[in-house]
Amino acid sequence: MQYLLSFIFPVLSIILQAYPRLFNKYFGVDVWTRLLEIEHDKRVGHKIPGKISKGFIISGNFDYPIIFPFIFSFFPKKFLLKIQGLVSPFFDSLQNILVFYITYSLTGNLPTSLLAQALYTVIPIIPIENSYLTPRSLGYLNFTLAFFPIFMFHINGNFLLLPISLFFTCCLFLTHRFALQSFVFISLFFTVVDFSIYYILNILLAFLIVVVLSRGFYLKVFEGHLYNIYFWVINYKSRFAHQIYGTTTQRKTDWVGKIYSLLSTFSPLFLFAMNVFALSAFVYLFIYLTSTAQLSLSNIYLKMSLWTIFFYVIGAIVLKVKRLIPIGEGQRYMEMASVPSVILSAILFFYFYERYALISLLTIIVLLLGSLGLILFVQFKGIIKDKNRSLTQDLIKTYKFINSLKGRSRIICIPHQITTMTVYNTRADVLVNADNKGLMQIMDIYPILKRPIEDLKKRHNLDYL
Repeated sequence: MQYLLSFIFPVLSIILQAYPRLFNKYFGVDVWTRLLEIEHDKRVGHKIPGKISKGFIISGNFDYPIIFPFIFSFFPKKFLLKIQGLVSPFFDSLQNILVFYITYSLTGNLPTSLLAQALYTVIPIIPIENSYLTPRSLGYLNFTLAFFPIFMFHINGNFLLLPISLFFTCCLFLTHRFALQSFVFISLFFTVVDFSIYYILNILLAFLIVVVLSRGFYLKVFEGHLYNIYFWVINYKSRFAHQIYGTTTQRKTDWVGKIYSLLSTFSPLFLFAMNVFALSAFVYLFIYLTSTAQLSLSNIYLKMSLWTIFFYVIGAIVLKVKRLIPIGEGQRYMEMASVPSVILSAILFFYFYERYALISLLTIIVLLLGSLGLILFVQFKGIIKDKNRSLTQDLIKTYKFINSLKGRSRIICIPHQITTMTVYNTRADVLVNADNKGLMQIMDIYPILKRPIEDLKKRHNLDYL
């Protein structure tokens, strides 16, 4: 019976994350890039694509992790467009179920396991990140499946956990670059904490296996990852600049830029808004260090608190130090702390409930409702009411006009974020890069427009803006 109960919150989480798509069906910028990758894989017969030029004025080689586009290359195009808003929430619901099984395996307590799921469901950063078609939730699921077994191996010494970790680490290499990068960071951290070489050996062996099995393709993915980091090393000051107004006092930005500015300015305090349950790691660590009545299985929970604190600290540092922007937006590191933070929070709730029942109950209700309220606010403001990151009726009319023209038009898009949307929905060639190496060739356009449009028109033989 308890295993059937584990599906309640995953189903609720899918509803919570997907309902905005009833009001704004085609929200998201990267969704069109992912759909194009899926089409590339479908076009070559569900194999690894090679050279990509159709639709891209700056041609290149396919360099994105292959598992996500491979899975969905078997879906009919029209069907995928209909269900694309459910894809990321679905993979996240599997992570939600995993939270239940991990918690239940550690505690054997049903209420604690269900509470951990409830807390996971309302972590604000998760529904926000899963608001469009993206492999992030699948990557984060693989992150947990790869890291938790080797994490537990250093607790109980069960060698059967190592091949499980190795398998999902291999999957992680070919699923999501940021999740893999985070996995490498936490593995290096726990190499020191546990004074163990197994974390590094796991990564190196997975790397060799993936390179061999993919016949060298992963090296292109790795190269693309490095080019993406290098591009932002050069352009880090313009990461959230307006493409036209730049970073001057005339800069205009939307609500997303303003939120990031608040996170950056008031980091590390505002970082807790993305996952307030990360506070539990600091509370647990305080109890562990000061109380003689330590919680059961304290070594596991102590290390979970270190896991959570590590990602909180690295997220806060990245938000604060602008030169570190190339390794990812700081708040996203908090997602890697979501599983241990909700488990710790659920355990601490019942720990305090035995001592301060009313205060504990009021606190958890306020945190649940506050987090849910933040999710609903951001969904309304940033997804349902969005015009800047969505396929609007005006754009649909524009694309119909473009497709009515004879031949293949050559187009520059302002803002640059609608480039792959334009590639996907028209027969035009668009001034955008097909791979991350090509980022180096568009720095006159993105992230800030540096040349007059007339110069770009002549250089790239453009027809329309």
